[in-house]
Amino acid sequence: MTQTQQNLYVQRINMVIDHITSHIQDEHSLASLAAIAGFSDYHFHRVFKVVVGETLSQFVWRVRLDRAAIMMRTDSSRAITDIAESVGFTSVAGFSRAFKRQFTVTPSRWQQQSHPDNIPTHDALSYHVHDLAQCANSYPVYFQKMDAQKLAYIRVYDSYSDMGRIQNAYDILLNWYQEKGASLYETTLYGMSLDDPHITPKSHCRFDWCLRVPDDWCADEVVNMMDFPACLLAVCDLRGDVYEEERILDYMWCDWLPRSAYQPANLPAMEIYNHLPKSISMTMHYDMRCAIPVVRL
Repeated sequence: MTQTQQNLYVQRINMVIDHITSHIQDEHSLASLAAIAGFSDYHFHRVFKVVVGETLSQFVWRVRLDRAAIMMRTDSSRAITDIAESVGFTSVAGFSRAFKRQFTVTPSRWQQQSHPDNIPTHDALSYHVHDLAQCANSYPVYFQKMDAQKLAYIRVYDSYSDMGRIQNAYDILLNWYQEKGASLYETTLYGMSLDDPHITPKSHCRFDWCLRVPDDWCADEVVNMMDFPACLLAVCDLRGDVYEEERILDYMWCDWLPRSAYQPANLPAMEIYNHLPKSISMTMHYDMRCAIPVVRL
């Protein structure tokens, strides 16, 4: 299989993943998802497993449970029955059993745990965070409206294990954009984390590099396209390295959100770059905004 063919396979699977995560409450038949990807049912199931590293059913169950875990972590007052229904479970008992299998604790116990040090993790990139409330003065949270826009993106799987893959995807996306004759000064760069490393196993964490593009641009053998909806963002400014970013996001997720009148929307957290970084590394200092799409409770 040529590199172009491999890219097209990945892009088709990405379309299915985006559809599942944006319609997390719905039932998804194998036939309907295969049709989105443009594969037969048989080939789609095999290709999905190769690209994602999980079967289709394993992926759907995991992202539903991960989403429920995030909702409970950021809103301890919300009824577990409501959360289970919102991620596609018709039975609370079935949801509770599945949740305990994945996270080793019951949903009610998880909901009581608000500090990241108390949350079971899967060897994710993390560090000990102390006195998150003290971050409020250093990292004031403000709101910003994000317009609906078309984004070209490249997705990186297993994104926490190898910064080289993230750097490579970044270079490919920026080079692709410039080869189309467009100026990087006329677009916005986003980094979108599709998974929470405190919750999702590190090997399954995904990261998207995105650039805003004109509405009439189309996907090709290099990039996928998505129509990103308008949303409200909770934002903190960052001028620092990846470790400072972790601290800001831990504060926003684990301290600010539970005390606010907002909950996370079913959209990825993102980095919005004020200036394009020269390179991507753990020690590089970035000028960007850390943003979480939110909706009112």
